[in-house]
Amino acid sequence: MQTLIVCACITMLDLKIVYFQGVTKFIASYVFMLVVIFNFNLMVIQFVDGPVSFWKSAWPMGMVAGFLLGFKMNEKRQVRSNIGFLLQLAILCFVGLLAVQGVISYIGSSNLVEMKAAKNLTVDFDAIWLVSQFGLILVGLWFGGWINEKLEGVQLLDLLPYEAKLLTLENQLLDPSVRGSLQQLELLLHEDFIEIGASGRTYDRAQVLDELPSEAADYPVRTIENVCFRKLSEELVQVFYSIAENETQRTSIWKLEGGQWSMIYHQGTRRAS
Repeated sequence: MQTLIVCACITMLDLKIVYFQGVTKFIASYVFMLVVIFNFNLMVIQFVDGPVSFWKSAWPMGMVAGFLLGFKMNEKRQVRSNIGFLLQLAILCFVGLLAVQGVISYIGSSNLVEMKAAKNLTVDFDAIWLVSQFGLILVGLWFGGWINEKLEGVQLLDLLPYEAKLLTLENQLLDPSVRGSLQQLELLLHEDFIEIGASGRTYDRAQVLDELPSEAADYPVRTIENVCFRKLSEELVQVFYSIAENETQRTSIWKLEGGQWSMIYHQGTRRAS
């Protein structure tokens, strides 16, 4: 139970970092597009007589910034985010947009800057504008992730980058075709690998490489469930999970070296009855 609580806390911390990075990128994209519109206004106003308003051109910028963020985050995470994650991220991006647009509207409507280009970017914070902006951001986030998913064929999971990678590697080690390949096993198992089996027996890397290929053909189907991750350091991550087909709890420690993850420790334990 304590381990699960620690995993949950670490996951929440990782998500906070993801949210912060996402909102920062969203605001940066939004401000960049507003700067482009502002400079475009400056050029156009010089050649147009009479009142000119471009503030409506800022309306779709929230959706565009959301699309870029959704696409990039989906690409980086190699997963499609669920609706709960998207809603929370959309709310935070919406707050950031309000802050930026509030500052711009204040400057444009005050006497601080006597420029038509600045005044053209002011908005009225009415209900229609607020609802439309939040909706556009949410649609942009979802659509960006959806497009990236179609282009890249990512997994339908809500995991952080290293979590998705390690879950894939764990599943590979349960695949008979991988277990039967000495070359693939050598890549997946660290040189200092040690395993403690459910029987209590200890195996080193040489023993595992010698035994697994010969047993691969008869290895039964194994399905991972109840996955939990604990980040021990920048190079070490512990994975906890259970196997659906038998009553075992398993844990692995993966080490990142030279951009490659390899398992350095594994243990299987019979589930308490």
